[in-house]
Parts: sequence; C-alpha cells; structure tokens
Amino acid sequence: MRKPVLTITLLILAAAGVSAAVLFMRKPPTAGNRAVPAVSPTPIPDIIHAYTIQAGDTFGILAEQAGLPATTTQAILAAAEDIHTLTSITAGKPIRFIFDPSGSQLKSVEYEISTENFLRVTRDQAAWHAEKLPIDYTVKQATADGNISSSLYETMVEKGYDDRLAIALAEVFAWQVDFAVDVRTGDTFSVLYEQRYRDGKYVMPANILKATFTNAGQTYTAYYFASGTTTDGYFDAQGNSVLRMFLKSPLAYRYISSGYTGARRDPISKVMTAHYAIDYAASSGTPVVTVGDGTVTQAGWNDGYGISVTVRHNETYTTRYGHFSRLAKGIRAGAKVQQNQVIGYVGSTGHSTGPHLHYEMFKRGAKVNPFTVDIPAGKAVPENLREVFQTEVSRLDALFTAAQ
Repeated sequence: MRKPVLTITLLILAAAGVSAAVLFMRKPPTAGNRAVPAVSPTPIPDIIHAYTIQAGDTFGILAEQAGLPATTTQAILAAAEDIHTLTSITAGKPIRFIFDPSGSQLKSVEYEISTENFLRVTRDQAAWHAEKLPIDYTVKQATADGNISSSLYETMVEKGYDDRLAIALAEVFAWQVDFAVDVRTGDTFSVLYEQRYRDGKYVMPANILKATFTNAGQTYTAYYFASGTTTDGYFDAQGNSVLRMFLKSPLAYRYISSGYTGARRDPISKVMTAHYAIDYAASSGTPVVTVGDGTVTQAGWNDGYGISVTVRHNETYTTRYGHFSRLAKGIRAGAKVQQNQVIGYVGSTGHSTGPHLHYEMFKRGAKVNPFTVDIPAGKAVPENLREVFQTEVSRLDALFTAAQ
C-alpha cells in the first residue's frame, strides 16, 4: 500500500514546486506600485573626419586620407557632378566625411559650396545621391555706427566691427557715393543689420536692413525690402530704388579696401581732365569694373588708350576704360558684361606717365561728366506694394531706434 502514499507525496511536492516557481517569477514590488521606466541606451555618435581644404588639395587626396577606396571616391564624384563638381574644391573651405559609429561604413560627405549652401552626398542602398541644401544659421540683429576719421574700412575696424560690414555698406550706396575717393573725415554712418551664427559661434554679417550714410553733408538712407512680386533690393523712404543704371565709380570698394587686398599700397585719387574724362591714380593691378550692364564693343590695344575696353550699355550710353595692364578673363569684343564685373586691371599702357585708370562716359556719342549726368534709377516699389513697404519702413525704423 506504499504506492498511493508515494503518489500523493509526489503530487504535493509537485504542487509546492509550481507555487515556488510562481513566487520566484513574480516581480518585486515598486514604489507606489508604479512600473519603473526602461532606460534607453546612450546613442553612439558617428565618426567624422573633418578637414579644412589646403592649397593643392584635391577631393581624391582628402578621400584617401579619410580611408576611402578609389571605387567609392569615383562613385561620389560621379554622383555629385550634376549638383556641384568635387573635382574643383576651394582652399579654406571645410569638408567632412561622416562614418557610422564603427568607422567601417561611410554614410555621407559634406562640402560647403558657398556661404549659403552645402553639398551632401549620401549612400542609398547601393547608390550614391547628391543634393544641395541651405546652411542652417541662427540670425540675430545688431547695429553699427560711427564718425569717419580716415576711411570707412579703417573706422569700422577701429570700432571693432566686422570689416566685411564695411564692404557691404559701401555696396548698398555704390550708386550714390564714390567710396574710392569721396569719403572724408566727418562723414557718418549707421546700420541695422543681421549677424549669422552657427553652432553658437559668430560667422559673418548678413543682410543690411536699414542704413544711412552722410557724405559731404548729404545723407542717403536705404531700406531692404523683399516681396514675392518684386526684386529684392534697397529703396529710400519713398520707395525709390537706390540702384542706378551706372555705379558711381569703376573702382569697386571691395577691391581697394584693406579688407580685400590686405593692404593699400597707395591712396586712390581722381582728377577731372579736359572733356570730362576722369583719371583715377591707383596701384598697378587694381581691378576695374564696368559701371553698368552692356556689351563689349572694343577690347585690347587702342592707340593712346593703351589696353582699353569700351562697353555699349544701350542706344544712349557708352563707357570707356583705358591704360589697363591686362584684360580680365573672357573680356573680348562681343562679350556680355554685368554691372560690377571686373573687366581689366589698372596699368600704364599707351600714353601714360604712371599707373592709373582713364574713365570716360559718352551720351549719344558725346562725352559727359559721369558725376553730374542724370542717370536713370532702378525700378521703384510698385504702387500695389507701397502700403506693405511703408509698414516695413516703420518696423525697421522702430527696430533701429530700439537698438540705439
């Protein structure tokens, strides 16, 4: 009769074992009977090989330094070709090769095309694809003002402003003021502008929103205005464009300021010669720009003018630039040129006693004084946008006043 006892004993032990197992599998109680949230693992960052392009670098050289095989390099070059060629990269710009956390798989390549856009080439399964994307900046507003004691550039630098702001301001009023020679002690400026930041660090000045410049007692004011139905640009308080058909000077400020060349070897001066021609004394090699859009009708040797360029702007106006040391690339008879485009470099060819630019303007074939001739203005703000424009003027005025 031991068999049933053994059977009952086994059943009791089995039941006890199940109860123990159930008790063992229960979770310990939590505070307040609430579940403890799961902790997400810390993501492992990508591995980035970042380079600043040096003179003589090629994409192939940098790709090899980053550890890319030649086949991958060629595939990336081919993918980028239609967006922006990587066979021509610019010294001083950054380029990044982004790998997965293991460092074994290249995910993308990024190259800054300009201050506005960057190229990104990414791998999608077995193929590489390229796209041009905007650079993401944080934009802040700032003001600058001063009394000029020497030059606009030097005053800006002395006051601790970005020298690029001096160039931008000069370009806003390039149709009203000859910044090469006409700026004088006592002139004043005030600017409301945008500053760009990236990753918390200041990068550069951006749009000038409002600016005033007083030259020889005359004050010029410009407001930045943009809409979907008119060209972005600068206008006075009445909505008239500050742009003109012709620049005030064929010597653009960006090419003669210390901010562009690193140093000014000689001061610029100008003299009105007989028959309304203007002679600008300037260092040999100083770039010369065309004052307006047009077609080159003569380029090369031109008797007493030496190496010269003549530009026909329309049926009324023509300009001539003489005594170049050489022509700019692509300048030849028949070439189309745009306002502010470099067409040649100051020299002393032809009938010349020293480096200078000889500048003439013709109106219907007769020479005229470029500084007194009535030059047509650009397009004004359309009537249907005048109310919107005036609202923007009031807003910018208020911002400027508050920032003072």
